[in-house]
Amino acid sequence: MGEKSNQNVISPEMILLDSELSNQDDVIHYIVDNAKANHYLADEDDFYQAVKKREQEIPTAIGDLIAIPHGKTDTVQNPFIAYLRTNKAFRWTEEKEEMVQMVFLIGVPKESESQLHLKFISQLSKKLLDEEFREKLLTQTDPDKIYQQLNSIEI
Repeated sequence: MGEKSNQNVISPEMILLDSELSNQDDVIHYIVDNAKANHYLADEDDFYQAVKKREQEIPTAIGDLIAIPHGKTDTVQNPFIAYLRTNKAFRWTEEKEEMVQMVFLIGVPKESESQLHLKFISQLSKKLLDEEFREKLLTQTDPDKIYQQLNSIEI
């Protein structure tokens, strides 16, 4: 069957800009509700729990104002990558200093053959070394331009 193109994984309706949210729980809930509304998830609570469990094991803030939370559960009907940017940086995990303003939430089915989340994290991490790439993600006001930018990441 082959891999789907990024287009199906990253969709314009899952690019959420200028959110007023300012804590990890609210941000994850908001993205998960969007994923459910866009038919990526069968059960938002199940997926939310999977993402939170992963966060408790190892928080996913990676520096440069970025966090990449992810969940693997059979609730995920179609693999997806969502992007949410908040108006202000906020502390991702209470106990840690790491500030976050850009959140990539990745959902993959539990039995997924594709290592989508690992591939994307690895490719995104490379791109994020590029200051210009990060700057655009942080400041671009047009969701379509961010959509194009994220689709330039090979996965």
